Amino acid sequence: MRNYCLCLVFFFSFHFANAQSDDNQELTVEEMNKKRQNPVEGLRSFFLQSVLIPDTGEGGTAQSYSIQPVWPFKVSEHVKLMTYTIIPLQYIPKLEPAGESAFGLGNILFNGFFTPVEKKGKFVYGAGPAIQIPTRTDANLGSNTVSLGPSLLLYYAGDKISGGAVVQNYWSLGGTGANKVDLFSVQYMGYYNFSKGWFASANSTIEADWLAPSDQRWLVPVGGGAGKTFKLGQSKKFYCGTAQLFYNAIKPDYVGRWEIIFQLQVIL
Repeated sequence: MRNYCLCLVFFFSFHFANAQSDDNQELTVEEMNKKRQNPVEGLRSFFLQSVLIPDTGEGGTAQSYSIQPVWPFKVSEHVKLMTYTIIPLQYIPKLEPAGESAFGLGNILFNGFFTPVEKKGKFVYGAGPAIQIPTRTDANLGSNTVSLGPSLLLYYAGDKISGGAVVQNYWSLGGTGANKVDLFSVQYMGYYNFSKGWFASANSTIEADWLAPSDQRWLVPVGGGAGKTFKLGQSKKFYCGTAQLFYNAIKPDYVGRWEIIFQLQVIL
């Protein structure tokens, strides 16, 4: 099952890298910048992301590197399905003196949002499943059971200012101890657009592990950064790069106080 899921994911990733959407070629950088910020716009793309959290555990740096394919499917004349898949490669330093560090493939997270094909007004929405697949290669990198739950999205697509949130909670189908999951998250996103594809952004995720002690349950990052949508040379593809810095205002004891996120989006 694990190998089958990985083959599917990498097949789609390879397909993305060789696909090209002619509809996007006539857009300006400013137009694409606004379009790409809408999570249910329908763009085909993939993200390359790195997350660094220094001073985690026994003074190490927690690291997560992921590829995130995004692909739309038309379900009917009026409804489409936007899919977001997160494939993480993770390093977790020792969290306590007697513990061990871990490095490897983490659990793959699939998000699907059913949303109207036609936009009416500046508010857009979507709803669907969040499914975590137990692909982790080390017991310290996640649960060994499938987890699933609902995911809801609301987004305001403005001109200068836009933003929204994705709210979800998923539970493991069985599992005991560290393999039992009850995780809540709110991904917030906000943008202020400047000229020539530049923008200010705040895009991170608040999490709550309902199975952890109450004083170790929440992770609340606060901050932001900047980015730019651009083309390279004569390429017909659009790209977008962002860099952000967050302060973990509320956090478990073992998590570092600062979080750095770099991201490159390739729009097909």
